[in-house]
Amino acid sequence: MAIMFLKVTSVSRGRGGSAVAKAAYIARERLPDARNGITRDYRHVPGLEHAEILVPSAGAGAATEWARDRATLWNNAEAAEPRRNARVAREYTISLPHELSREDRHALARDFAQAIADRYGTAVDLAMHGPTPRGDPRNFHAHVLATTRELTPEGFGRKSTIELNSERRRELGLPHIAHEFRDIRAQWAALANEKLREANVEARLEPRSRATLAFERAASLDATPSPQPVQLTELAREPTPSAAPAARPPTEPTVVRGRALDEIQQRAAEQWLAYRAGRGIDAQPRAQPERDRDRGHDAGFEL
Repeated sequence: MAIMFLKVTSVSRGRGGSAVAKAAYIARERLPDARNGITRDYRHVPGLEHAEILVPSAGAGAATEWARDRATLWNNAEAAEPRRNARVAREYTISLPHELSREDRHALARDFAQAIADRYGTAVDLAMHGPTPRGDPRNFHAHVLATTRELTPEGFGRKSTIELNSERRRELGLPHIAHEFRDIRAQWAALANEKLREANVEARLEPRSRATLAFERAASLDATPSPQPVQLTELAREPTPSAAPAARPPTEPTVVRGRALDEIQQRAAEQWLAYRAGRGIDAQPRAQPERDRDRGHDAGFEL
């Protein structure tokens, strides 16, 4: 069955992250990091099937061709963020349906990456990975690494809307960031399900979380009218022929679910005595034990 997996993480300089290092890893390349002078080399790591850089459809052209060079793109992305704790990239990790062919998986990942680039106006580094010899043979996945700033013919511009804080989003009339992530999940599921449908695969992705599905199911059950509960105590009473019920003698036992209370107590006492006898415990009642103040309960209690 197709697996719905989409994880959104951020590459933060404040947590020691580097956009150059992340790009080198997902693309299995050797990239120099101009900011700290370290060269990242992950060419020896297996698993890469394909890697490419996409730019927004509206800004594609000669003016943004420089962004298709991986080292230039991510070193410029690092240089555009002056703060030492800045978020320098955002990564989307998706599981590609193993039921699809290699060509269909690549086309699906490319469609999603282009949708992210067009939605936020950012450059996107797409890397598709296949299963390793020791791993699960169905582990086809893709990394979509997006810049945090919009790509313009002059270079990097303002922060993309997904990077704005809650206050700024409210000022612009944008929904909470949680709604943004749900929309992205829904968009990914729609793209994947369309590709699965074209490939005549019955499996489908469900973008809603299990918690959301459980809540919706509970809400639907609550909306269904249920029969009125039966009052067992009323059924247990015997009807009287007269209009006014006859007064019961004070010694008459209380009726619970059709059985007398003293009968229930008697049976419980017999079971308890049989249990104690089976364990070799004296059936005779013991004297009240003294209170152990240190332990906080009866020190002589024995079950």
